Parts: sequence; C-alpha cells; structure tokens
Amino acid sequence: MPIYQCSAPVGILTDSMKSEIAAAITDAHVEATGAPRVFVHVFFQELPPGVAYSAGEIDTKISGIQGAIRAGRPLEVKQKLLKNIVASWSAITGQPEKQVLAGISEIDSDTSMEYGLILPHPGGETAWFATNAEALDGIQGTGL
Repeated sequence: MPIYQCSAPVGILTDSMKSEIAAAITDAHVEATGAPRVFVHVFFQELPPGVAYSAGEIDTKISGIQGAIRAGRPLEVKQKLLKNIVASWSAITGQPEKQVLAGISEIDSDTSMEYGLILPHPGGETAWFATNAEALDGIQGTGL
C-alpha cells in the first residue's frame, strides 16, 4: 500500500517507460509522504480501443492513474503528489497533461493489509517494521 493503477491506450507505453513511470511514482510518493519505498506498488493496464469512453464516446487518447493511499495526509501533500505524478507521466510518455486523469483515494490503515499484515498508520512504519521483522524476512525491498 499504496497501490497506483495506471491505464493507457495500447501502444503508448514501452517497457522502459513503465519502469521510468513506476520509479517516478515511487519517488513522488516517498518524497511527499515519507512512506517506505517498499510500500509503493504500481500496476499497468493497456486499454484496447473500445474500452475507454469520455462523454459517452470512445476515447483512444485518455490515460488514467488511480492511487489508493493510507488515510491521514494533509490536502496539500495529496495535491502535490498528484501534480508530480502527472507531470512525470507527461514528461516520460510525451502525453499532454490534459489527457491524463489522476486521482487519489484514501484507505484506513486499520482495514489495509500488505505482506499478510495489517498496515500501520502513517508515521508508524518504523515500529511496524521492527515488530514484524520476522514475518517480513526475505520480502523484496524490506531489507530484512
């Protein structure tokens, strides 16, 4: 957690762009929230023609980024995060920002699970990692 789901028309994203976007989203999230990098997950979905619609008509240009993050961050942090993610997407893909929809949903940590464990509230990560070191041993990115 967080989970960023990125959708784009088929053919817009190369594998190297996906890697760059995943790194940029991770960097933006970590910078804005202070959350550990290991918590950031990015998924990509390619949209064939006839799957995306705007104003009730097929749209073959629009891309979307939907983030689900732990609740409790100030509005300014969330807005800065969105702006940085969309700017990075546009810089990497060449797609104009006006063709990128983005949003953030907040999820209560008490009802979020990762690695088989209920997640900590923002700011509680250090204690959570210490308490759960054995359960997290060997998980990519945790350093445990």
